[in-house]
Amino acid sequence: MVLPVGGCGAAIAVLVSTVGNDIGPARDAAHAYAGALVDQRWDDAHELLCEQDWAAVTARDLATHYAQPQLTGYSIDGVYVSVVNGQKSARVDITFTTADGLTNPTTLPMTTEDDVWRPCP
Repeated sequence: MVLPVGGCGAAIAVLVSTVGNDIGPARDAAHAYAGALVDQRWDDAHELLCEQDWAAVTARDLATHYAQPQLTGYSIDGVYVSVVNGQKSARVDITFTTADGLTNPTTLPMTTEDDVWRPCP
């Protein structure tokens, strides 16, 4: 009886370790994307997108959506990584601040492509 329980415990430890190791890289990718949006570096933000969104969304689309009101800052409020059927994904909660003093909380979906975290808004 101890062996099955121990085996389950080891599997959970590996899963937690794997997910834990992905939180930092997912957060870093979200910081890069949010920073590019705040700095109005639309081409840079576009290059960070996942393949699906890269093909569907242009740098001009990002500018149209995020330029007004102008973003002045952001905070990463939470990073939630999951693994389902071997596919890693994340949800990053970000709050953007704008030039008119408003805050805009948003959830940024993220995925991995070739072990690189990419936003998939």
